[in-house]
Amino acid sequence: MLKKMVTYRDFEDNVRTDTLYFHLNRFEWLELETYTKGGLIENLQHALETNNAKKTIDLLKKIILRAYGEKNADTGVFEKDDDKAVKFSKTDAFSTLFYELAYNEAASKEFFLGLIPKELRGAAEKKMEEASNNVININQIGQVPEQ
Repeated sequence: MLKKMVTYRDFEDNVRTDTLYFHLNRFEWLELETYTKGGLIENLQHALETNNAKKTIDLLKKIILRAYGEKNADTGVFEKDDDKAVKFSKTDAFSTLFYELAYNEAASKEFFLGLIPKELRGAAEKKMEEASNNVININQIGQVPEQ
């Protein structure tokens, strides 16, 4: 589980800090990775590095809302469902977190890796590195080599 502190201004202009919780289990991770054409990691890495704003927004929103949940104060149980995710997506806490992740590649990478189940994280980091190298190679196509 990933715990993230987010400070923002609420609708009444009060400064608030909320503790937000995110988690993807192995099935949810596999589903996101498998059903994203070309793979989730490769798509997110490519979108960030090529400044593809629409794709970055779509992927980040999908990941954040799929992982978002609330920790029950009484039982400690992590609860998540579509209704909680939709409600969260309409808050300034979501907006603040989203902007941080969309405009800060290091924060985005840290957040993203924190969501991946520990037993799958090593393989995911390797895929991220490979995707990063592929983007660099694509960007270098057509450039005249230095002599």
